[in-house]
Amino acid sequence: MIEEKATATNGAASLPNLGETPDLPPLGHRNYWYPIVEARKVSERPISVRVLGEDVVLFRAGSRVAALADRCPHRGARLSHGRMLFPGSVSCPYHGWTFNADGECIAAIVEGPSSPIPGSVCVPSYPAEERFGLVWAYIGEGKAPPLDEDLPPELKIPNVLTQAVLEPWNSDWRNNTENYPDFLHATFVHRASLYMLFSQAPAWGHVKYQMLPDKKGFKCWAEAAALQDDFPGAGRFPTNLWWRRQRRAGPPGSGPTRKGPLPEWRPGSGDVRMPGYIVVTHTWQWGIPHCAMQWPVPVDVGVSRTLLMNISYPPTLFHRLLLRAWFNLYYRHLHAQFVHQDRRIQEGQNYRNPERLAASDAGLVMWRRFASVAARQPDLTN
Repeated sequence: MIEEKATATNGAASLPNLGETPDLPPLGHRNYWYPIVEARKVSERPISVRVLGEDVVLFRAGSRVAALADRCPHRGARLSHGRMLFPGSVSCPYHGWTFNADGECIAAIVEGPSSPIPGSVCVPSYPAEERFGLVWAYIGEGKAPPLDEDLPPELKIPNVLTQAVLEPWNSDWRNNTENYPDFLHATFVHRASLYMLFSQAPAWGHVKYQMLPDKKGFKCWAEAAALQDDFPGAGRFPTNLWWRRQRRAGPPGSGPTRKGPLPEWRPGSGDVRMPGYIVVTHTWQWGIPHCAMQWPVPVDVGVSRTLLMNISYPPTLFHRLLLRAWFNLYYRHLHAQFVHQDRRIQEGQNYRNPERLAASDAGLVMWRRFASVAARQPDLTN
C-alpha cells in the first residue's frame, strides 16, 4: 500500500528494490474520463477518433455529442464513413442501418420500414460531454462517474480561462506521464530552451514528492544541490554560468508567495494525478495566476494524443483578451518549443526497455507504484 503521509526522498535507500516496479496498462487506465478531441471538430457529420485502443464515432445530436463504437454490428463497416440521414443519428454507409445517440438501431433502410431489426440491435455507446472547448469521453466499464470527479481542481475554479491544443505524439503515454515525476530531467533537457536560456538551472539535485490531500496523486519537485560542479573523470558542468542571471521559483514552500485562487498554490512543482495527467508550474503573468497542464491520452500501444493546456484566471474582459493574444502570439510557440524537447526524447523511447534506475528516478517509481494500486475499478452496480 502506498504511504499516505507526506513523503520526501533524495536517495535510493528509502526505495528498496528500485528496479522492480509494476507495469502500467499500455492502453491506459480505462475507467476515467479523457479529453479526446477539440469540440469545434465535431458536427453533424460523423468523425472517427481512436482512444484507448478503441475507434469511436462522434457526431452532434441536438445539444449533445454522441459517442458510439465505430463499427456497425451488421457487417462491421465504419459508421464514421456514413452520414446523418435522420436528425440525431448516424446511418451506416453499407446498408443504412441507423443508430441514435444512445446506440439504438432505429432503422434498417434496405430492409424497409417493417424490418424487425430496429429495437433489437444496438451498438456500444460511451458517455461524452463538451467542456472547456473539448469533448471528454468515458471509455471504461460500468457506470461512469461524474466528469467533475476526473477534472483537475484548477478547472473547477470560477472565471477559469483555458487555451489548449491536442497533438498526436508517436510515444507511449506512460513515457509522457513519467517525464514529469522525473523532475530532474528539466535541468538537463531544457537547459537550452528559450524558456530557460537565461535561468539558473542547477547542474544536479534531488527529487522529492508528497502525497496530495485528496489522495488522487502526488506533488513532485526538484531541489538543486549545485548550479555548477566538477565531475571526476569528466570535468566541470556547466562550463560557465555568466549569462544565467534569472532566478526562477523554488521548490514548494520556498521563496516569496502571493495569494491566488489556485488550491495548494506552490511554484516550481508539478502535480501528477490519475489517470496520468500533470499540472505544472503555477506562476503569475501580469498579476494573473496561471499554470500549464499536460494530459497524455493513450491512442494505441506506443501512440498517444497529448493535450497541452494553459489555465488562467483573468479578472476582467481586458485581461481575458490580453491572455488570448499572449497565448497565440507568444506562449503557444514558446511552450511548444519547450515540450517538444521532451517529445523528441519520448518518441525515441521504448517503454520498459531494460532499465537501471537510480536515486533521481524516485518520482517515477512513486508514480508507477501509486498508479498500480490507485487505479479506479469499474462501478458495475445498476
